Amino acid sequence: MARQDDMNTGEPRKKFFMCYFESTRACSLNCRYCMTKNPRKPPRDHTTELSTDEIKRLVIDEVKKYCTHGAIAFSGGEHLLRKDALEILEYTAEAGLWSFINTSGALLTADLVKRVKKAAGGKVIFVFSLNSILPDIQKWSRDDGLWTVIKSIFLCLKAGVDFFVITTVSRNNLKSLGATVKFLKLAGIPLLRSPFVMRGMGDSHQELSLTPEDMRDVIHPILRNYSKSYVSYTPFFAGPEFLKAQWAEMNMELDQLGCQASRGFVGVSAEGRVAPCVHLLDNGLECGNVRDQPLTEILRDNPIITAVRSREGLKGKCGRCRYKQTCGGCRALAYYRTGDYLAEDPTCFFEPVDETTRSEHEELQNRNVARFVKFIKTKNPWKSFF
Repeated sequence: MARQDDMNTGEPRKKFFMCYFESTRACSLNCRYCMTKNPRKPPRDHTTELSTDEIKRLVIDEVKKYCTHGAIAFSGGEHLLRKDALEILEYTAEAGLWSFINTSGALLTADLVKRVKKAAGGKVIFVFSLNSILPDIQKWSRDDGLWTVIKSIFLCLKAGVDFFVITTVSRNNLKSLGATVKFLKLAGIPLLRSPFVMRGMGDSHQELSLTPEDMRDVIHPILRNYSKSYVSYTPFFAGPEFLKAQWAEMNMELDQLGCQASRGFVGVSAEGRVAPCVHLLDNGLECGNVRDQPLTEILRDNPIITAVRSREGLKGKCGRCRYKQTCGGCRALAYYRTGDYLAEDPTCFFEPVDETTRSEHEELQNRNVARFVKFIKTKNPWKSFF
């Protein structure tokens, strides 16, 4: 699939890109470390949430301009609480984009799943938060029971709608992570690992932050033994030469390895503010507002966005690492721990001397990438993205 030039900018369009759009801060739950609750006081301007028309013109239309095969990940809060939720999904489908709906599942019924599928023209994927397969731990972190997720999965299976789960890993669910991933692996359910960050209410739970030892001894061994845990987590030790050859052979463009910030996705708040990653919204690293500047221009020209995307200015061990381009370290964790979004990832256990230092896990991670590529190249809906 050849890249195409955008008619307005002359810039090459990406094959795939996701806009993680928090369409509302309203929610039916009150999760303990919700990212979008209790944000720092927003600027005086643009404090209202984007209207239906603004979402269509300033978010959806702009993503369509930016990439040939894009997606909007609607989150919140709870996107399905918006009165125009289905209208927005319908417009997204008409624009040729896929919709990901990050939802607690609390509002889902068989009828609503069918209506969502119809509105999105079948181009929809539900994303559920499963922090632990152990009910008490799930309940502690999610303000809802494990049954809500299980029920939602069955509703999707019955309606023929794709889904996967996100697991936010913190010290709260560290001990049950192995059991959770084992369950997902047996069920063949893809997993996306999300790091616990100190955004929103997370700032009140800094005791949940992870250490390099947690990553080395628990988290990384579990994730690297399940190829459907996705390749978008840090640290990630795929060899740059291997990936270059892999992408050339498959005629693919897959930038969202390791840290996805500015490469695989961008975050947009309910009020239109933009950050390299959804985890970095509401914390002073915003890169403009879609009400003031087109999203395509922000993605092309903003110095923070471009610095995160290039990774050439990374500091510390991330800057001297062989895997700078295939991992990049978590920019959100770096920012919250140091105040510098280009600092080294504080949870990484790898200690490279320079760019010639290889991880003992490189061959395994290469094999995981090959398995993952085979999965997305042969399975719907993933093969349509890349």
